[in-house]
Amino acid sequence: MAAAPLIWGAARERRPNIITILLDDQRWDAFSAYGEPSVLNFLKTPNMDRLAREGVNFRNAFCTTSLCSPSRASIMSGKYVHTHGVSALEGSLPQGCAIFPQALQAAGYETGFVGKWHLGKQSDIPQPGFDFWAGFRGQGAYFNPVMNVNGIPTPTNGYVTDILTDYALDFLSRKRDQPFFLHLAHKAPHDPCTPPKHLASLYSGLEVPLPNTYYEKHDDKPAWFLEFHDHDFFHLKFHPPDRYQEYVKNYCRTLVSVDENLGRLWKLLDERGLAENTAILWLSDNGHFMAEHQLFSKMMPYEESMRIPLLVRWPGHVPAGSHRDEIALNVDIAPAVLEMAGVKPAADMEGRSFLPIARGRRVPNWRQSFLFEYFAEGGWGLPSLEAVRSSDRWMYARYPDWEQLYWMAEDPYQILNLAANPRYASRKKALFAELRRLGGGQDLHPPYREGPHAYKRMSEPVHTPHPPDFKD
Repeated sequence: MAAAPLIWGAARERRPNIITILLDDQRWDAFSAYGEPSVLNFLKTPNMDRLAREGVNFRNAFCTTSLCSPSRASIMSGKYVHTHGVSALEGSLPQGCAIFPQALQAAGYETGFVGKWHLGKQSDIPQPGFDFWAGFRGQGAYFNPVMNVNGIPTPTNGYVTDILTDYALDFLSRKRDQPFFLHLAHKAPHDPCTPPKHLASLYSGLEVPLPNTYYEKHDDKPAWFLEFHDHDFFHLKFHPPDRYQEYVKNYCRTLVSVDENLGRLWKLLDERGLAENTAILWLSDNGHFMAEHQLFSKMMPYEESMRIPLLVRWPGHVPAGSHRDEIALNVDIAPAVLEMAGVKPAADMEGRSFLPIARGRRVPNWRQSFLFEYFAEGGWGLPSLEAVRSSDRWMYARYPDWEQLYWMAEDPYQILNLAANPRYASRKKALFAELRRLGGGQDLHPPYREGPHAYKRMSEPVHTPHPPDFKD
């Protein structure tokens, strides 16, 4: 990326301030303005809803790899995991892999980072491209996190979402002559989903509905499915159902805290007259299972794992209260933000700016499908996989020993696997060809093994090769 990027478009006018707010594991339906049936319909998020009311809601936004560090690297670089190479947790971006804040900084933006970086094992170290830095190492802590503030270890006292917002407000309040960019990366609602004390009893009298696939049968699934991390942790976190109730409520309690703190950010922007010339992009690094398919975390190519929220507010540039159904991806964030700033994206970015769509235009050659990938390097007993998800709601996935094929127009919960049904052989062939066109069709690897044994189920004192599923 050039040290002095070409400035175009919006830069000839008044360049906007830009804030990207990234959550950790917020799934696409985890805010109340989503508005369609969901197990999370009880969640109320008035400040996130303001973003939807004053901007555009991308209802088909996805991550290309559903894991924290790989997705964050894709957001920052505008590239897929198979290109930037960060395929496991806390992997570092390779030397020479530029991130979009560097281009903003070079174009005259004052840039700030607050929160969870999660790229590289020393992930609290200030990174190139940021004038201000207040980050924490790894996953951080919900209470009293130790922050690295511009290279200085800084103990804190309080709840992490409040503390990160304090740093964000401090950065936004500074007097400056140039536009600013802030990347605010919250810890919430990542496991263990610890809420602040004043929200600890919120929803206590509520009964959260179980997802349709809570009792899904696994007769058609390979042996590793019953052994790997996400199915194992289903038993630890979500079963029996009283565990499910508490987990889902705590997940939503942490989101309510984020929403409350977004209200603080709104207040400052409104009071200082910044709201009208500040673009805000709200998204998550990946989704999260809430016991669907008897799974706990993410990584697999189901909607609950792949789909993310994406709200874009830019007054005077995107129509308020609109929604779009085109596929938008995490790799699109970098080129979209750069276009907002009037900075031409680097030629090697693989994402595309969705700003024309956000503005309300029809883009005839917009993507009709995307590649989803996961590399078996995490030690969780999940093999490598790749999948293609189409705009007409087909999803085809392949593993070393298994295939999945779902048509979500008729099977929205991805229950009926059509991969072995000869009636859909031509559809599967066409989707595999599309996967190849998108860069897939590579050699896949079996579950990552540490030593001679497969992933050991944490829910059992001794590893059981093929444990029976739970009984009602």
